[in-house]
Amino acid sequence: MAETTKDDLLRALSVIQDPDLGRDIVSLGFVTQHTICDGAVKVTINLTTPACPVKDKLKAQAEQVLAALPGVKTVTVEMTAVVKGNSAPRNLAKDIQHIIAVSSGTGGVGKRTVAVNLACALARTGARVGLMDCDIYGPDVPMMIGAMGSPDQRNGKLIPMERHGVKSMSIGYLVDEEKPIVWRGPIVTKLIEQFLSDVEWGPLDYLLVDMPPGTGDAQLSLAQLVPLSGAVLVTTPQAVSTFDVGKAIAMFKQVQVPLLGIVENMAGYPIEGLVEGAKAGTKVRISTGAVEIETTTDLEGRFSAVIDVFGRGGAERLAARHAMPVLGSVPLNPIVRLGGDAGDPVVVSRPESVAAARFREIAGRVAQRIAISAHKALPVLQ
Repeated sequence: MAETTKDDLLRALSVIQDPDLGRDIVSLGFVTQHTICDGAVKVTINLTTPACPVKDKLKAQAEQVLAALPGVKTVTVEMTAVVKGNSAPRNLAKDIQHIIAVSSGTGGVGKRTVAVNLACALARTGARVGLMDCDIYGPDVPMMIGAMGSPDQRNGKLIPMERHGVKSMSIGYLVDEEKPIVWRGPIVTKLIEQFLSDVEWGPLDYLLVDMPPGTGDAQLSLAQLVPLSGAVLVTTPQAVSTFDVGKAIAMFKQVQVPLLGIVENMAGYPIEGLVEGAKAGTKVRISTGAVEIETTTDLEGRFSAVIDVFGRGGAERLAARHAMPVLGSVPLNPIVRLGGDAGDPVVVSRPESVAAARFREIAGRVAQRIAISAHKALPVLQ
């Protein structure tokens, strides 16, 4: 029986397709190392983002096809990632691969909660992540990420605060927490420029920018100062919220910022309960104030239901109208609020929760869409 060679390893791996890019991982150049010695195979697969949603699937497929080769005794597959940056020319923030705006058309939809949790979720995959708080009039990122105090300075630049693996900068670090910010638009624009030029961010894969509500100076200034890799729009299912987010979508289209998708926050409030002594199938009626929900108990007398506090399906309708994807929905849950108030976002404090899982899925889809766009922008070698 002929021994397996390094070429055999590549032929075996070439059957594995990247579902997003539509090509095999060998022709894409993802296989950066492959060796075989005395039946021990070692392979390194280098992806376009550490937050790749199919990373585990690709690893399992590689292990399976390599283990099936003749003479192979052990298989070690190492998954790495190098984020390919936005190729558009820029004068500011040159060490940052991708700058992503997190925005909404109105306040009260949990935009900052989404931004903070997405930043932490990306950081927990191994990505280098920053979070820039551009909500000048309500700078709550320091509280929600739990990084208080004043930043240090080095060589005339501010050193971003760091917690949960995320570097962050906010006007909240620079002014007294009880002092109101009363600034006109041009000063806001100047501050955004300084956050990009006078903060020592260092090399970053992703810089998430938490925008203020609306479609004003901050959004336009950011789009004019640096090429954005995309915008994530946050809404609740409520019609008023989706109506206002529609204006934000139109604004980003007007300034030619790619739209990565919509995050639906506060999408239903799940409740669970127990009726002691109840038989299976016992009806339970729950009054929500607007409607009455009916459910039944299980064998243990437990029941569950979802109360659509802000309605249902708003993000889907908005996405269909603007031909863009829904990145995910996050349920309304007190643990999300508790994590934000304590400075420990839910993806960090309660990683096993449904809300944390949803944020991780959304972060993966954001990274996935950016990676696809960056790959398409690369030159085709003949």
